[in-house]
Amino acid sequence: MEGTKQQISKLINKSNNILVATPENINGDALGSALALCGALNKLNKNAQFITPEEIPAKFEFLPKSNSLSCEILKEREFILSVKNPGDHINNLYYEKNEGLLHIYLGAKEKIEEKDLKIIRSHPFDLIVTLNAYGLEYLGKAFEYNPELFFEVPVINIDNRLENENFGQINLVDITSSSVSEIVMELIDFLDRNLLNQDIATCILSGLIDATDNFQSSKTTPRTFNNAALLINRGGNQQEIIRYFYKTKSLDFLRLWGLILHELSWNGEKKLVWGRIKQQDFQKTNTGPEYLPQIFEEIKMAFPEMKTAILLWQAASDKEIRGTIYSLNSELLRNLAPKFNGALKNGNLFFRIKNLLLEEAEKQVLNLINEEL
Repeated sequence: MEGTKQQISKLINKSNNILVATPENINGDALGSALALCGALNKLNKNAQFITPEEIPAKFEFLPKSNSLSCEILKEREFILSVKNPGDHINNLYYEKNEGLLHIYLGAKEKIEEKDLKIIRSHPFDLIVTLNAYGLEYLGKAFEYNPELFFEVPVINIDNRLENENFGQINLVDITSSSVSEIVMELIDFLDRNLLNQDIATCILSGLIDATDNFQSSKTTPRTFNNAALLINRGGNQQEIIRYFYKTKSLDFLRLWGLILHELSWNGEKKLVWGRIKQQDFQKTNTGPEYLPQIFEEIKMAFPEMKTAILLWQAASDKEIRGTIYSLNSELLRNLAPKFNGALKNGNLFFRIKNLLLEEAEKQVLNLINEEL
């Protein structure tokens, strides 16, 4: 890993504009590590910006912010018309739009050959760092809007999962790490130990706590506790993180959780939890599907033996059922993805079912999962 970190250090040193990208349906690990890395790179006088595929969930809004961009910026493209050895021969330049065409006029003292003209696509970044993404397609809109960017600009791929596709020019993939935040912390410490200030330490600690379910998951190791102690020693605000993650919940959220909890079912033999949410449940509680990541966190705490959880809900259009499956068994999710024609994002499986009622969709989903279990 030291050799890989040294390569990353050299690439960062010669880069000025750095894009940090994470998957859609962002979790605390991806967000905490992204904000921390941007903060550290900014302290190294780099223009590092974090691209947000969606709004940051409310429970993370207390975190110190770094420069962030909407994915919409990647829709914008710049093209450069390059002229070889123009010297002072070009004395006039203008353009006009005519019948759906853009005409660019160059007034020149000497003849310009076609071979001397070239169109170059301009990119605002000279380095990309991806965090917590199995592959490029899991970056969602960030990759969808400008895929060529990720093939023309060097990519550093940082992750902690065995399934990672090692798509970067440099791949810092440590499957022994509890979280991406832990890998980023050790990378920042490698770049410059003095970078770990209070804000950066708080961001990393929040990601580490989120990834390990507050140090209760099987991913927690002595290394994790040592790193957490270092982060707290550098000013990481553990009490504030716990308060926002586990103690601060809106009344609307609590009402939604109460309705879902009342309908949850549990199979102790298969360690399986499942529940369904009607559209009127969202309406009654003034909530929506954006609250579901928090609901999964509540399910994990309420059912500590749980290995797989399913939530199904009616879409606003009432013409399709949407679902999310969380599982500690990543192989199960990979096997289920083609059966549901679903997408794996951030360790969860997302899918849609059309032309079925909620109860019918529930039976179909449970039958397919029981076949795998």
